[in-house]
Parts: sequence; C-alpha cells; structure tokens
Amino acid sequence: MVWLRVQIVFLLGLMGLVTACQTPEPVILTASPRGGVIDIRVASMDMVNEHRPQAVSPYIDHYYQPNLATLLQQWGETTLRPVEKDGNLLMTVTKADLRELDIASNDDLKSLFTNEQRKLVIADLSASFSFTHPENNQTASLIVNTSYQTTIPDVITPAEADRIRIHVMTEVISRFDAEFRHQIMSIEQPDGWPLVP
Repeated sequence: MVWLRVQIVFLLGLMGLVTACQTPEPVILTASPRGGVIDIRVASMDMVNEHRPQAVSPYIDHYYQPNLATLLQQWGETTLRPVEKDGNLLMTVTKADLRELDIASNDDLKSLFTNEQRKLVIADLSASFSFTHPENNQTASLIVNTSYQTTIPDVITPAEADRIRIHVMTEVISRFDAEFRHQIMSIEQPDGWPLVP
C-alpha cells in the first residue's frame, strides 16, 4: 500500500515537471482599431498632467516607459489637431493607473494540471477636456473615463507577462479614443462646434 502511494506521488510529480517544462503558446497581442486625426476648431492645445503615480504595490505604472499618463498625452498630441485662428483646448490627465492584483488560487491537485489565472492587470484612465473660443463666448467640456483589465496565467514567461501588461496599456488607450469620439459627437453647439463640420 505504501509502495503504491509512493508510485502515485512520483507519477504526479513527473507529470507536473513535464507540464512545467512545456513552452506555452506565445501571447498574441491584438491592436484595437483607432480612428484618424480629429480636427478641432481651436487655435492651440495645452496639456496638463495632474496624475500623481503611486510607486507602491499594487501600482506598476512606474515600471513602464512611457508610462500610461505619457501614452495618453501622446494620444492627444497625435489625434487632436487645432485648425482655427482662435480658441484653446485644455486636456488635463487626472488618472492613469496601472495595477496588478493577485487572484486567489486553488492549490489542490487540479491546479497541477491547469494553467490558472494568477494576476489581474487593470488600467484606469480619466481626463477632462475644456474647449473655449472667443466667438460668441463658446465653451464646451468633456470628462472621459475608461478602463480595461485582463488576467495573467500562472505558467507564463516573464516576457509574455510583460506583453500582456503592455497590451492592457495600449488597449485602454484605444478604448479611451473610442469613448472620446463618442462623447465629442454628442456636444450640441452651433455648427457642430468644436468639431469641424
């Protein structure tokens, strides 16, 4: 009876080693589609970063360069194009957090044969947009919030885990882009201001 138990433990250990030595399939990053440049009827654009990163667990944004706040500012610089002689757009980044949380796991026999999800990566973005134009004292404002999250499995290489984190960062920017486009279309101003008709 004891010999049978030793054989079972040996076989389970051997199967665990074989499973752990297999190279997992590489993570395939999918880029979400983004729209083109948005022409804004202002003359200039200012960007302010009011986000204060927290360099403590579970926040991990400070490990990546460019960080999430910088990526959002780059999105603003490349996507929003001032096309008028007057007016201003102020974009203020208020939140750009990237967090990684542990997921409670089941360390029983089943977990030896499955690749459980052990980490949850969450990205949160928030920014405000203030449009002003001297003509007719036109003003408009938006607050755009978005988030995206995914998990990191237990059996994965550090490089693949990094690819997942970077995917979360780029995906939350794409979702921010989509939410901004949705909201700016809903501004009710004469001649579609601040968008170019």
